[in-house]
Amino acid sequence: MTSKEFIKNKLKELSGRGVKNFPDNFLFPCEVNEITLPPESLIIGNELFGNYEVITIKGHPFCHTDTLLKAKYIVYAGKQKDRKIKIPVNERDIEAAIKNYEKYLDTMLRETEKDYRKLFPENKDVNNIVNEVFRLLNLNRL
Repeated sequence: MTSKEFIKNKLKELSGRGVKNFPDNFLFPCEVNEITLPPESLIIGNELFGNYEVITIKGHPFCHTDTLLKAKYIVYAGKQKDRKIKIPVNERDIEAAIKNYEKYLDTMLRETEKDYRKLFPENKDVNNIVNEVFRLLNLNRL
Protein backbone atom coordinates (compact mmCIF):
# COMPACT_ATOMS: atom_id res chain seq x y z
CA MET A 1 0.00 0.00 0.00
CA THR A 2 1.22 3.49 -0.82
CA SER A 3 0.60 6.70 1.11
CA LYS A 4 -1.88 7.82 -1.57
CA GLU A 5 -3.80 4.58 -1.19
CA PHE A 6 -3.80 5.01 2.59
CA ILE A 7 -5.29 8.49 2.22
CA LYS A 8 -7.95 7.23 -0.18
CA ASN A 9 -8.87 4.33 2.14
CA LYS A 10 -8.91 6.55 5.23
CA LEU A 11 -11.17 9.08 3.50
CA LYS A 12 -13.53 6.28 2.51
CA GLU A 13 -13.52 4.88 6.06
CA LEU A 14 -14.14 8.24 7.76
CA SER A 15 -16.76 9.31 5.22
CA GLY A 16 -18.48 5.96 5.60
CA ARG A 17 -18.80 6.55 9.33
CA GLY A 18 -20.16 10.01 8.66
CA VAL A 19 -18.05 13.01 9.53
CA LYS A 20 -19.82 15.21 12.06
CA ASN A 21 -20.66 18.79 11.11
CA PHE A 22 -19.82 21.81 13.21
CA PRO A 23 -21.72 23.41 14.84
CA ASP A 24 -24.85 21.31 14.24
CA ASN A 25 -23.58 18.09 15.84
CA PHE A 26 -21.89 19.88 18.74
CA LEU A 27 -24.44 22.49 19.74
CA PHE A 28 -26.77 21.77 22.63
CA PRO A 29 -30.17 23.48 22.90
CA CYS A 30 -29.42 27.05 23.92
CA GLU A 31 -30.18 30.63 23.03
CA VAL A 32 -28.51 31.56 19.75
CA ASN A 33 -28.09 34.40 17.31
CA GLU A 34 -27.93 33.76 13.59
CA ILE A 35 -25.20 35.30 11.45
CA THR A 36 -24.50 35.10 7.74
CA LEU A 37 -20.99 34.18 6.70
CA PRO A 38 -19.24 35.36 3.55
CA PRO A 39 -18.82 32.87 0.68
CA GLU A 40 -15.05 32.70 1.26
CA SER A 41 -13.13 30.64 3.80
CA LEU A 42 -12.39 32.35 7.10
CA ILE A 43 -9.29 32.51 9.27
CA ILE A 44 -8.41 34.14 12.57
CA GLY A 45 -6.52 37.37 12.04
CA ASN A 46 -4.75 39.53 14.55
CA GLU A 47 -5.60 40.12 18.19
CA LEU A 48 -5.76 43.76 19.17
CA PHE A 49 -6.64 44.99 22.65
CA GLY A 50 -8.41 41.74 23.52
CA ASN A 51 -10.47 41.61 20.32
CA TYR A 52 -9.90 38.96 17.67
CA GLU A 53 -10.31 39.64 14.01
CA VAL A 54 -11.92 37.07 11.72
CA ILE A 55 -10.90 37.66 8.12
CA THR A 56 -11.52 36.03 4.77
CA ILE A 57 -8.77 34.02 3.18
CA LYS A 58 -8.17 37.02 0.89
CA GLY A 59 -7.51 39.20 3.94
CA HIS A 60 -10.79 41.12 3.99
CA PRO A 61 -12.17 41.73 7.50
CA PHE A 62 -15.38 39.88 8.34
CA CYS A 63 -15.90 40.63 12.03
CA HIS A 64 -14.27 41.23 15.41
CA THR A 65 -14.99 39.09 18.44
CA ASP A 66 -14.31 39.70 22.09
CA THR A 67 -12.95 36.17 22.67
CA LEU A 68 -10.74 33.70 20.86
CA LEU A 69 -13.37 31.00 21.40
CA LYS A 70 -15.97 32.97 19.47
CA ALA A 71 -13.47 33.56 16.64
CA LYS A 72 -12.68 29.82 16.52
CA TYR A 73 -16.40 29.02 16.52
CA ILE A 74 -17.00 31.26 13.49
CA VAL A 75 -13.99 29.85 11.60
CA TYR A 76 -14.96 26.23 12.32
CA ALA A 77 -18.58 26.89 11.35
CA GLY A 78 -17.41 28.59 8.16
CA LYS A 79 -16.11 25.27 6.85
CA GLN A 80 -19.68 24.12 6.20
CA LYS A 81 -21.63 24.88 3.06
CA ASP A 82 -24.41 26.64 4.96
CA ARG A 83 -23.68 30.38 5.05
CA LYS A 84 -26.13 31.05 7.90
CA ILE A 85 -24.91 29.76 11.23
CA LYS A 86 -26.22 29.79 14.76
CA ILE A 87 -23.85 31.10 17.39
CA PRO A 88 -24.71 30.73 21.08
CA VAL A 89 -25.32 33.87 23.09
CA ASN A 90 -23.74 32.38 26.21
CA GLU A 91 -19.94 32.05 26.20
CA ARG A 92 -20.11 28.74 28.12
CA ASP A 93 -22.20 27.20 25.33
CA ILE A 94 -19.62 28.35 22.77
CA GLU A 95 -16.84 26.90 24.91
CA ALA A 96 -18.64 23.54 25.27
CA ALA A 97 -19.24 23.26 21.52
CA ILE A 98 -15.60 24.10 20.72
CA LYS A 99 -14.26 21.74 23.38
CA ASN A 100 -16.37 18.82 22.13
CA TYR A 101 -15.52 19.52 18.49
CA GLU A 102 -11.80 19.77 19.13
CA LYS A 103 -11.92 16.55 21.15
CA TYR A 104 -13.63 14.88 18.18
CA LEU A 105 -10.98 16.22 15.77
CA ASP A 106 -8.13 15.17 18.07
CA THR A 107 -9.53 11.65 18.27
CA MET A 108 -9.71 11.50 14.48
CA LEU A 109 -6.15 12.87 14.21
CA ARG A 110 -4.72 10.31 16.64
CA GLU A 111 -6.57 7.44 14.96
CA THR A 112 -5.32 8.44 11.50
CA GLU A 113 -1.77 8.86 12.80
CA LYS A 114 -1.86 5.50 14.59
CA ASP A 115 -3.19 3.68 11.52
CA TYR A 116 -0.56 5.28 9.29
CA ARG A 117 2.32 4.47 11.67
CA LYS A 118 1.11 0.87 11.87
CA LEU A 119 1.35 0.50 8.09
CA PHE A 120 4.42 2.70 7.57
CA PRO A 121 6.50 2.52 10.78
CA GLU A 122 9.64 3.94 9.17
CA ASN A 123 7.95 6.80 7.32
CA LYS A 124 8.40 10.25 8.85
CA ASP A 125 5.68 11.75 6.64
CA VAL A 126 2.83 11.18 9.11
CA ASN A 127 1.99 14.86 9.69
CA ASN A 128 1.68 15.55 5.98
CA ILE A 129 -0.55 12.50 5.54
CA VAL A 130 -2.85 13.47 8.43
CA ASN A 131 -3.00 17.05 7.16
CA GLU A 132 -3.95 15.83 3.70
CA VAL A 133 -6.75 13.63 5.08
CA PHE A 134 -8.12 16.61 7.03
CA ARG A 135 -7.77 18.94 4.04
CA LEU A 136 -9.70 16.56 1.81
CA LEU A 137 -12.42 16.25 4.46
CA ASN A 138 -12.53 20.06 4.67
CA LEU A 139 -11.56 19.99 8.36
CA ASN A 140 -9.00 21.98 10.28
CA ARG A 141 -7.86 22.07 13.88
CA LEU A 142 -7.03 25.52 15.23
